[in-house]
Amino acid sequence: MPTTAGGEAVSVNAGARDAELAGGAAELAELVAATRDDDPIQSAFSPAGAVVPPREVARERIQLAQSLRGPFAAWWRSYFPGGEGASASMTDLWRLYLPFGQWILREKRRRRPGELFVIGFNGSPGAGKTVLTNALAVVLNHLLDREAEGQAIARSGDDWYLGKSERELLIRQGYDPGLPGVSNRALPGTHDLDWLKRNLLEMERSTHRSTIRMGNFDKKSDDQPTGPDRYFEVRGKVGVFLFDLWFAGADTDVDPMRLPDGLRRRVAENLRQWRTVFDRMDALWSFNWPSFEQMVQEREMQERLAEQRRGARGMSPEHIRAFMSYMIERAWDWQTTSPIPPDRAITFRAWRDTNHRVVAVRRASRAS
Repeated sequence: MPTTAGGEAVSVNAGARDAELAGGAAELAELVAATRDDDPIQSAFSPAGAVVPPREVARERIQLAQSLRGPFAAWWRSYFPGGEGASASMTDLWRLYLPFGQWILREKRRRRPGELFVIGFNGSPGAGKTVLTNALAVVLNHLLDREAEGQAIARSGDDWYLGKSERELLIRQGYDPGLPGVSNRALPGTHDLDWLKRNLLEMERSTHRSTIRMGNFDKKSDDQPTGPDRYFEVRGKVGVFLFDLWFAGADTDVDPMRLPDGLRRRVAENLRQWRTVFDRMDALWSFNWPSFEQMVQEREMQERLAEQRRGARGMSPEHIRAFMSYMIERAWDWQTTSPIPPDRAITFRAWRDTNHRVVAVRRASRAS
C-alpha cells in the first residue's frame, strides 16, 4: 500500500488497482478519497490556480485508467518478466503516471503546441528513471493526438555511448575504472554528443514520414551494436521526448581549470558541452540522491533485473562497486562539478522508499 512522506497509509483498495477500476460507487468513493489536494504525489501535478473537485478528477482518471489498463499491464509484464512490482503497477498508474502524463500534456499544449516537448530525468544509477520514462511513454501515447501532436519517445542517454574502441582512447585521459573488465562508459565525455544533438534536431523537424536512427547501445557487449540492431529507429512525428540521463540538468557553468589535470578536469570540460542539450529541456525531474552505499545496492538490483531481461549474467558485485566508485567518487569533486542539478533547474523533485516506490513529489524552483 502506498504511503505519504510521513508514513500515513493512502486508501486505494486492491480492486481499484486492477479490473475494478470501473467507476462504481464504492470504487469511486475510495478513489475520490485518494485524490486529495494534500496528496504527497498527485498534488505536485495539479494545474496552477485551478480548483477541480476531487470527484471530477477521479471520474476523468477512472476513464483513462480503464482504457489504459490493458496496454499498461501488458507493458509492465514485458518490462518485469519475473512479475515483480505487478501488484503496485495500477496504484502507481493512478497516483503518479496518469497525473504526471496529464501535466506533460497540458504543458506541451500550452508551451509547445505542434512542437517537440523535452523533459529530462535526473537521478543516481538504479533510481528508477528508465522505468518512469517508459511508463510515462505508455500513458502519453494514449493521451496524445498522434495525428496532430505526434508520439512520445522514451530513451536513455546510455544509448548514445561511444563505441568500445573510441572509449579506449579515453583511458589515457583518466577514463579508467582501474579494474579489468569494468567499462569506462557513463561519464560526460563518453557519449557521442554530436549524434544525440543531431537526433534532437531530427525530432524537432519530424513529420509523419520521418525515420530517425537513434543510438542503441548494447551493455552486454559494452559497444554500439552492428547488423540489424545497429539503430533504434523511430518512425513518424515525435511530440514528446522523455530523456533519462543520470546527470541531466547538471550545472554546466563550470571552470575546468579550477581542477587538477586528470579525470575530474576532463569530466568538467566535457560537461560544458552538454549545455545546449540541457537548455533545450522544457522541464526536469530529479530524484533525491541517496548515500553512496545505497547507490551501490540499487545498481546491483538494476543489474539483476537486466539479467532477467536479457538472460545473461551481468557485472559482479566487485565490478559494480568499482564502476560506481569511478562514476560517483572519482569523477566529480562535488564542489566545482556535481551530477546533481541546481534547484533552479529542477521542475519536480521526487523521493523514493526502499522499494523504489515514489512516495512524494514536490515542485521545485524552476518556473514553467
